[in-house]
Amino acid sequence: ECPVYDGAKQIGTVTSGTHCPWLGQAMAMAMVDVAYKEPGTVVEVDVRGRRVAAEVVKTPFYKRES
Repeated sequence: ECPVYDGAKQIGTVTSGTHCPWLGQAMAMAMVDVAYKEPGTVVEVDVRGRRVAAEVVKTPFYKRES
């Protein structure tokens, strides 16, 4: 589990995540406080002791083209 932060305040936890080769970046699902649910909200995720910037997006965040 990776904690999600707004500054020094922990606001949630990553429930699953991985690198997505077809998008060329990391993706994760997280449970965050309701105050941070709006798409476009910028947060930080602690990944193995290093803070990484992240953005809240609507699901599904990837839709395969037909």
